[in-house]
Amino acid sequence: MKTVLIIEKHQFMRLFLINFLSKNYEVYAVDSPEAASTWLAENTPDLILADFSSSRKIQELGVHSSIRTTPMIVLTDQDKSQERIQALQSGAKDCISKPFNPIELQLRVQSHLPQFSFGSTLSSVA
Repeated sequence: MKTVLIIEKHQFMRLFLINFLSKNYEVYAVDSPEAASTWLAENTPDLILADFSSSRKIQELGVHSSIRTTPMIVLTDQDKSQERIQALQSGAKDCISKPFNPIELQLRVQSHLPQFSFGSTLSSVA
C-alpha cells in the first residue's frame, strides 16, 4: 500500500484528509514542518500532501534527501494564483486550492501514485 504524509496545520482539515485518504492509502499526518522533519528522518512516503506554508517550510529546512524525488501536492488557500506559482516553482508536482472537491483531490493523488503496473494494463487490454 502506498504511503501518504499529510502536513496540515488545521486540525479539521487534517482529520478530513486522514479519513478520506486512508481508504486507499497508508496515511500519516502531522501538524507542522518540524513534526514532518522528525517523521521523515525515519520514513519515506510515496507522496506528500502539504498546506502551502508547510511546503515552503519543508523546503527551507532542506529536509532529508530521500524525499527530493517524492511528489508533493500543495494545498493553497482561496485560489491564490501566486501561491500556486510559488509552490510549482519550488518543486511541487501539483497544487489544489482550498476549498476543493474531494474527488478532484483523489484523482490528483492517483495521478502521482499509479495503482497499476504496466503489465496489468496490457493484460487487461489484450
